[in-house]
Amino acid sequence: MRSEQFWSTAAERGCLAIFFVWLIALPLPFGSIIEGARIALIVVPLAVCLIAVLVRLYLFRDRSSALRPTRAWLIWATGAVLLLAVAALQLVPLPPSMLHALSPESSAIWNSAERIGSLAGVRVSSFHPISIDPPATLFELFRVAALFATLTAAALLVRTPARRVALAAVVCAAAFFEAMYAVREGALQRYQIWGWTNKLILNRISGTFVNPNHFAHYLAIALPMAIFIGAVAWYRAGTRHVPLRRRLVALIERQTLWTALCIIAVIVCIAGILLAQSRGALLSLGAGALIVAALFPGRRMTRIALGAVAGLLLVAVLIVFLGADRTIARFAPSRFEQRTLVGRRIGIDAAARIWQRFPVLGSGLGTFGRAIFMEQREDLGKTYHHAHNDYIEIAATAGTIGCVIAVVALFGGYVALARMTFGRDSSELAWLRRAFQAAALMSITIAMVHALFDFNFFIPSNPATLAAIAGAAVATVDHDRRTRR
Repeated sequence: MRSEQFWSTAAERGCLAIFFVWLIALPLPFGSIIEGARIALIVVPLAVCLIAVLVRLYLFRDRSSALRPTRAWLIWATGAVLLLAVAALQLVPLPPSMLHALSPESSAIWNSAERIGSLAGVRVSSFHPISIDPPATLFELFRVAALFATLTAAALLVRTPARRVALAAVVCAAAFFEAMYAVREGALQRYQIWGWTNKLILNRISGTFVNPNHFAHYLAIALPMAIFIGAVAWYRAGTRHVPLRRRLVALIERQTLWTALCIIAVIVCIAGILLAQSRGALLSLGAGALIVAALFPGRRMTRIALGAVAGLLLVAVLIVFLGADRTIARFAPSRFEQRTLVGRRIGIDAAARIWQRFPVLGSGLGTFGRAIFMEQREDLGKTYHHAHNDYIEIAATAGTIGCVIAVVALFGGYVALARMTFGRDSSELAWLRRAFQAAALMSITIAMVHALFDFNFFIPSNPATLAAIAGAAVATVDHDRRTRR
């Protein structure tokens, strides 16, 4: 029995180590958007998830009750499986009559391609899929499967307080490296990423991301993990009955490392967002913090007001220290910013019209860059690979069915996690777990708000990191100190 426990624990720790290294490496190859990063992006979480599932099933083979998954995980898992089913259906070659019934526009496109092929003397099959670009949809299917595997692997592996603290530290370390790398390149005025010079966007730092907004988003979803580390240090410094002065002294003397890590990570993340001059990330960060603060029981308005004042004060101090020209110059109205807003409107409008063309099952996940040529009516000299709105792009490429599945699952799991954190059953959970769940809710809220005017879901490293944080928040409850009934 001891031998079995040793090998199962060793396997879990090995998987956890690989998982953490993978999380650190995710943003390094340009946010994992390049083709060279695709294998690691997909294979690593799938393999780690498979091993973790096998280990957990082996440990529970002789027990009457298996794993006890949380409701939030069940909702997100169900949504992921259904979305994968939609993507798989988009790839299935269908007979002409069925294809026309499910997607008349896809049928017309494939019929035109079939006629052109016959004129060129190429023999073409009469069975075609719904997706207008099957290879792109196939990659998206595997990427969504990898996100689901990341969520599940985190839920199975990161289920103790020590492992949650380790996960938070890993994410903060990755964010710190990104910010320091970006600041170095900005200070040298090189704006290079591993030797490649970013000539698209200058005077804004971007770390190892091509777009400063996606770099700032990564820092924004990592910042709540730094706050969680600070909460852990505060919790360990003493109980609520200890006088405030003594607790502050204990915080500095006994929790020096964690307190310093929290302060440095928070300052570095906010400074990185300001230097990236990402209005969307800054707005999403503020909205996420205030929304989660409003969920806390007790004096909500007082807590929101104090939190807002503290946040604004910190941002103001950093702006003064870093300089207004480097941080908020982009916030002033200009012709360039008007063009940016027009560009976002063009992409969103085109996505809405694509949705109208493919209303039921969409044009195929990952096909927006191809489908937009059907509906882009302005700024024709520029190619829009994504709509600056994740929700409308999913609706365009996955159709009404896929969009409803994604949105209902996302918000359903969010509400379930919020109830598990702040509801009446939250007292059954340990304080540190509830603190991590609150931090994870903040990261998820930031991503949900930012998705309204950017496309971070399609920058692979960002949703993968968020999936790891969310998975640790909805981990199985077999190791929690819960009231057994």
